[in-house]
Amino acid sequence: MKTKIAFVGLTILAACTTVSEVTPAGDGHYTVTTHIRGGMTPWGEVKASSLKRADEYCTQQGKQMHQVEMQTHGVRGWTPQEAELTFGCKDTVAGK
Repeated sequence: MKTKIAFVGLTILAACTTVSEVTPAGDGHYTVTTHIRGGMTPWGEVKASSLKRADEYCTQQGKQMHQVEMQTHGVRGWTPQEAELTFGCKDTVAGK
């Protein structure tokens, strides 16, 4: 019985995470969104997933990511969590 309760508890806490592809948002900006379904994932982790994908995207271009805006939606533990990041990529050379 304790094993079943533990399994149900772990299933509830487990979360399904998806991170979207980077998409152009105009004016040299891009967006990427992280979706978390289920679980009790801290907001910091949800946001970090979007930031990591954006940083990887800019690094592949030899540039540095800069955050423009971060919006979050959902209620941890009750509804799906979502972090939508708008960002840009700047040249790594000072003054550009």
